[in-house]
Amino acid sequence: MDLSHETRLSHESRPVQVWIDVDLGIAETVAYLNTIPGVRTHGSCQGTIGEGGEAPYAPYVVVTWQTPEAHARLKAEFDCEISKNSNGNWYHVHPRELYIYI
Repeated sequence: MDLSHETRLSHESRPVQVWIDVDLGIAETVAYLNTIPGVRTHGSCQGTIGEGGEAPYAPYVVVTWQTPEAHARLKAEFDCEISKNSNGNWYHVHPRELYIYI
C-alpha cells in the first residue's frame, strides 16, 4: 500500500473535515493528529490490550505526512513504527500513554 502524497492524482486538492466512526480508545488521538499541519490519518484501532485474547496489540493510527516538519513532530510526540508493508512513507503511530475505555 502506497499512501504517499506523490502517488495520488496530480490535480490540486485541499483538506476537508470528514466525520467517521473511530474506536473510543483512540478517538482523541485521531482528532489530535488531524490538527497537525501536513499530517493525514488513514485508519486506526484502539487495540486489544486489557481485553484478553491470544495476541493483544497496542492502539495505533495509520498516518502519512507531507512536510519534514510534520514528520519530525510525529517522531517527537509518538512512538512510530514503519510497517513492513510501507516503503517508508507511512507509519503506524502509537500513543505513548495507553488509554483503554471499558
